[in-house]
Amino acid sequence: MNADVMKDDAKKDNAMKNIVILATGGTIAGAGEQGKNIGYKSGSIEAQTLIDAVPELKDVANIHVEQVCNINSDDITSEIWISLLRRIKELAVDGFGESKERVDGFVIMHGTDTMEETAFFLSLTLGAVENVDDKTVATPVVLTGSMRPATAAEPDGPANLLYAVKSAVELSSRSVILSKVEGSQSDSRHACFDMSSRYVVPASEPEPSRDWLFMPVYVAFAGKLMDARTVQKVHANDLDAFAEVKLAHETLASARVTKEKDDHDSSHAHNHSVVLSKVEGSRDRLFVPSFNVSSLHSLPKVTVLYFNADADAELVRFAAERSAGLVIAGAGAGEFSQAWAVEIAKIVAETKVPVVVSTRINRGSIVPEQLLVKGTIAAYALPPAKAAVLLRFALTVTKNPTEIQNVFQIL
Repeated sequence: MNADVMKDDAKKDNAMKNIVILATGGTIAGAGEQGKNIGYKSGSIEAQTLIDAVPELKDVANIHVEQVCNINSDDITSEIWISLLRRIKELAVDGFGESKERVDGFVIMHGTDTMEETAFFLSLTLGAVENVDDKTVATPVVLTGSMRPATAAEPDGPANLLYAVKSAVELSSRSVILSKVEGSQSDSRHACFDMSSRYVVPASEPEPSRDWLFMPVYVAFAGKLMDARTVQKVHANDLDAFAEVKLAHETLASARVTKEKDDHDSSHAHNHSVVLSKVEGSRDRLFVPSFNVSSLHSLPKVTVLYFNADADAELVRFAAERSAGLVIAGAGAGEFSQAWAVEIAKIVAETKVPVVVSTRINRGSIVPEQLLVKGTIAAYALPPAKAAVLLRFALTVTKNPTEIQNVFQIL
């Protein structure tokens, strides 16, 4: 190789973004009988082996790999979540390697079964962590995985991983910056979050606390980049297994989705933005809450109970005796039987265990006016699994149902 080529390669390397891949296992690291899609063991292959199997990655970014754990995502725990969170923050602040290289983005390899819960957890705990030219920069975090094991005849993991890294590079290139907007109205309290990951704080507002800011978190899967707050696994078998299920109720102003298209400028053809606004009657806050769990090793236990026709109401009390909080996956708009209503009312009155009501339907919202039992908490548009994550966070701060309802309303 001649000197000029070596110089060009060096320039190319220097221009590349530094992406840290944190591996937790899952199907993407699964191994089984060669060529088969089922009958495999998740979390069987080390991360570096998976990275080496995708040679295109070296042309996309400078990759640093770490193995956080190597498990089936059904075995994920809040202890692992917190450990993963701490490692992301450490790397974002301190960099990686002996030379402490700056991290431009993170990719997390994860099993698909609980990926949306881990993504949601991270979206509510990651704060902006570094300052560049007096502006606070938040490093993007992208989760990905696969529906087929690495030993399948046509595994989908390599393509998803490559897409996730490309997405992290693209997001990091768009300058995730918290800044103030000139000429903002004094009564305007909102934050803008669009596909370029840009947050905007009105000029009239004081600089927000880091505890109320979050790093952008996404799921990249089957060629789609999806918001951690709205993504759900919607198919148990298809390769295109994830979709965004938007927060839908009109009183939940923090999820008003707009799409702008400029037919005269192709660069604006895919400008999607989500406007996070203050919710009427909610606490006076700028952003979706970000919870500080730096002093914790685990989160309070919360049980999700799925209601079905003729379901035993004793299960409600049994779960309440073993949990810090309950989430009811009700039928329809958060409905359940009279027997369940009686048992839930007793729990609310006697044990003070918070009970959140969601729905087993994957679209729609539950609002306080619909609640069957006084003192329970409406999940709004959060599905049961994500409602459980948010309740676990809320329980680290309060057990007061009114205050917990405010947290769900803000989100």
